[in-house]
Parts: sequence; structure tokens; C-alpha cells
Amino acid sequence: MRRFYQDAMACGLLLLLGACAKTTAFEPQDQTLDARLSRIYFFRKAGTVADAGGIATAEVAVDGKVIGSLVPGTTLYIIADRAQGTYKLTVHRAGESAGFEADAQIEDATSHYFEVGPVLEPNIDQAKLDAMGLKGHPMQGRFVASTPFMLYALDPIAGAGVITRLKSEPSLRLEPPSCQTAPLPNAANQLPEC
Repeated sequence: MRRFYQDAMACGLLLLLGACAKTTAFEPQDQTLDARLSRIYFFRKAGTVADAGGIATAEVAVDGKVIGSLVPGTTLYIIADRAQGTYKLTVHRAGESAGFEADAQIEDATSHYFEVGPVLEPNIDQAKLDAMGLKGHPMQGRFVASTPFMLYALDPIAGAGVITRLKSEPSLRLEPPSCQTAPLPNAANQLPEC
């Protein structure tokens, strides 16, 4: 019985820590795109802890360098600007070194969009993807058996639409509210904490 309570306490603490986690980016997210580079977007569909990865934070890396992390239950995105070339894109649980990795050809002066989603069996039909709410197509890649994540590539039009929608929803923006920001119209005297 004591073991049960210890396990329950550990699960509760993990849930609490997962709720306190924030989406982070380790590269500038608000700079103007250099005309010689391409912009790569990574996002994760909002959902519940029952979704891919449960309460696990998904870390995203480009050529082995972690560029940011996406927490469950958010639809925020992170960006990376890169020159034309082939890059190894990786997504894995925070704290793990292996996960799903795929090679992506990044074209010059073009935007590329990748969604972090659940690992699916090969040759899954489009109806199942639609039911899961995934916008992209599963990427061919390599993964360790224990990873809950993989990447889905979106075409430029669908990807731009997703990012435009995310940018228009102020509650989903990555940057914190400014102390100079006026309160929202229906937010009776609610000012950001500074």
C-alpha cells in the first residue's frame, strides 16, 4: 500500500512539473528573415496528456543542436533560420538523446513547416490522419522504439495557414506579455504581472 502512495505522489509531481513547463526557443524568434536563408517552423498541436508523448515535452533539434522545446497542451511554434542544404531534424522527449530523426532538404529562400505528432504505423491511411487532426504527411525517418514523437511535413500553403492562425491567437504567442501592453477588452482590470 505504501508503494502505491509513493507511485501516486510521483505521478502527481510529474503532472505538476509538466503543467509548469514552458515552450522554449534557443534561437531568436522575432528577427527579420535574412533573404539568403530559409525559415523552418516546428509546431505541436494542442491536446491533452493522452496525446502523443503524454506529459512529455518534445525537444526539437536541427543537426544535433536543440533549438527549442514544445510542451504538451500548447500549439506554440518555434522557428530556425538555415541556409539551403540537407539537415537532420530530430524530435525526442526532453532529457533523452534519441528519438525520431529525418533528413530534410531545405530550399533557398523558402519556408518549411513540420508538425510534431504521434508515431504512426507505415502506410496509414489519410482518414486516420484527418481524425487525429494532423495537417502534414508522415516523414520517412529513423526512430528508437520508445519515442512517442515523429515529424509530419506540411506543404507551404497549409503550413503558412497554420502559422498565420497561431500568430493571430494572442494566447498562443511565444513571447510574454509586455508591461506596457493594454489589458484585453473583456479582461476587467487584468494587467500582466511584471
